[in-house]
Amino acid sequence: MQTTALLALLLMCSSPVPAGSGRIYLAQATPPDSAHTLFTPNAPDPGRPGQVYQLPQGAGVSTGGTANYQMLGTPGGSAVVVPNDGGTSNVIGPRGQTGTVNTPRQ
Repeated sequence: MQTTALLALLLMCSSPVPAGSGRIYLAQATPPDSAHTLFTPNAPDPGRPGQVYQLPQGAGVSTGGTANYQMLGTPGGSAVVVPNDGGTSNVIGPRGQTGTVNTPRQ
């Protein structure tokens, strides 16, 4: 079914344009507007994979994320770390448990 639909679409798009119908223009993406990008010059460092967080149940190692959160691999499963101001971070564990830990220095 998908193959038939794809072939029909390709045939529709590859057929010649009838005379006098004008030109067909392909849609083009607008260039990104620098005022509306997700980059913020003063945003905190997003961190690096491999940062070690000391948790009550053992060490958690960051596997990536953004400036607003980091994913951790922990002995009990995955966790999410949300940095706060003041050098601490909130941790949400694999079963929904929460806590606060010191944020490792970069």
